Amino acid sequence: MESLLLDVPFECRSWYKASLDPSCWQCLIFPRFNYYRFDHVRGFYIDTRFWFLTLFYRKFVYRYLTGKLRFSMNGFVKLVVSRSCGNATSVSLPECSDQILKYVANACPGLKALSLPSNSVLLKSNIIMELTEKLKHLESLSLGNSRNIAEILSQISLHCKNFRRLELRDCLIGDEEASSIIKLVLHIQYLVLRCSRIRRGNFITLLQVCKELVYLDASDCRDFEEDYDDILKLASHIAYFSCEGSQLYDSEDNHGRLISDGESSDDD
Repeated sequence: MESLLLDVPFECRSWYKASLDPSCWQCLIFPRFNYYRFDHVRGFYIDTRFWFLTLFYRKFVYRYLTGKLRFSMNGFVKLVVSRSCGNATSVSLPECSDQILKYVANACPGLKALSLPSNSVLLKSNIIMELTEKLKHLESLSLGNSRNIAEILSQISLHCKNFRRLELRDCLIGDEEASSIIKLVLHIQYLVLRCSRIRRGNFITLLQVCKELVYLDASDCRDFEEDYDDILKLASHIAYFSCEGSQLYDSEDNHGRLISDGESSDDD
């Protein structure tokens, strides 16, 4: 995306025209930035408009001579999505408004892969559930937060019959979340739980029930260890499996508390 916007169009007229070909805009990966920040004093997320601290957006403002105060993230996303002329099949969005989420769902009827950052899931999960009805061709969903995952997967199971890939990075995968994956997307083939917190019991259940998995990445997870023989045995049929770096305890836990299947023991 960066080269199509900031480099190619400025080489010559023919390259500029070539950069407008909708086939160049089928995979839209927007650079992420900090749109919201959690205010620990107030206890809620606040809009900080930190987009201008990201190099990509600073370059865009410079190239297109758009003043910072005139830059609109909604307008920018619409500009890029419109270049696809409805042919976009993969979209990775930055923090954005409800309006933009709805716009993408309407403008990309053939969307197969959607990636949303943590705050979008945390603050807009109801909108995501609403939009799944329009994303009938969705095969892959990447979420930076597991909030309301049961409700989201419930809608996906109803409307997205080709769904086969779920990514939940750095999330809490508790009993409800694990149960939702098992019940609602039983035939899932690709599952990414990297850097998440999931108990050994729930992880084993996923391995036992999701028999069609061909790819499972549980690297650097917490609450179970990577070298359990039973886990390795259950995962032996999976073409790609990794739980490297997973451990019982959270290395950032100041108390050094060990966690195993719901029980904990403090160091003396």
